[in-house]
Amino acid sequence: MTATTDTWLADLEDWHHRRTAQATADHGIAALTGTHWLDATPEPIDGLPGSWSAVDGRILGTAAGLHVDLSPGDRYELGERVLVALARAGRLALRIFDPAAPTRTTLERIESFGPDPAWVLTGTAEIAENATHALKLEHVDGFVSDNTGVRVHLPIAGVEHVFEAAAAADGTLQITFSDTTVGGETQNFRFLTIPAPDAEGRVVADFNRAYLPPCTFTDHYLCPLPPAENRLDLPVRAGEARLRRVR
Repeated sequence: MTATTDTWLADLEDWHHRRTAQATADHGIAALTGTHWLDATPEPIDGLPGSWSAVDGRILGTAAGLHVDLSPGDRYELGERVLVALARAGRLALRIFDPAAPTRTTLERIESFGPDPAWVLTGTAEIAENATHALKLEHVDGFVSDNTGVRVHLPIAGVEHVFEAAAAADGTLQITFSDTTVGGETQNFRFLTIPAPDAEGRVVADFNRAYLPPCTFTDHYLCPLPPAENRLDLPVRAGEARLRRVR
C-alpha cells in the first residue's frame, strides 16, 4: 500500500464517520419531523404552540409568551427542538428537527460498500463557453427546479457515460444517479458531489463518496430525483448503501 492510498483510505473512513455523525446528531439529518409550507394566513402546526404564517419573506410564530421571526436559513430553539426556515421558489416552509424522532433514535449507522479505488474515475466536464445549459430536475414532491446543467463524461467499465450535473455556486458539480443495486444492495438513489473541474475541464469523481439523499432518512425532505441520463443500467457497488437501524 502506498502512502497516497493510505491517505485516501484514511480520508474516506473519516468521511464515513462524519456522515454518520451528521445523520445521528440531535438535530441532524435524521431528526427532521416535518416540512410545513406556510402563507399569510396564520395556522397551527401540530406539536407547536400558537399559530404560524409566512409574511413578507419571513416566518412568524405567535403564542402566549412566544414571538418567533425567522428569515430563510434562520434557526430557533424551542425546547429540545430546532425550527429552521426554508425558502424555495418564493415559498416559505418551517422545518422541525426533534432529537426524539424515531427516524433518529433508531438509526445506528450508514452502511457502505468497501473502499474500491476502481471507482475513482477521471473524466471531463463540458465547461467551454456556452457549454452549460438549463437543467430541470423533478423532486420527490413533484416540484421542478431550474438548475445550471453541466455534462460530465466519465468512463465506467470501458464505456463513456455522460451524466447531467447541477453546478453549485462554489463550482462543485452535483450528480443525482441511480443504478441496478437500488432496492436491493442499496436503499435509494444517491448523490455524488464532484470537486470543481480544473481549467481544462478535468474532473475526478470518487463514487466511494456517493451518499444517500436526505429523503432516505425521513420522508420530509424534498430531494431531486435522478434525471433519465443518470439512471445507469449497471451496478455501482461503491459509496453508501443502506441505513442500519437498531433492531
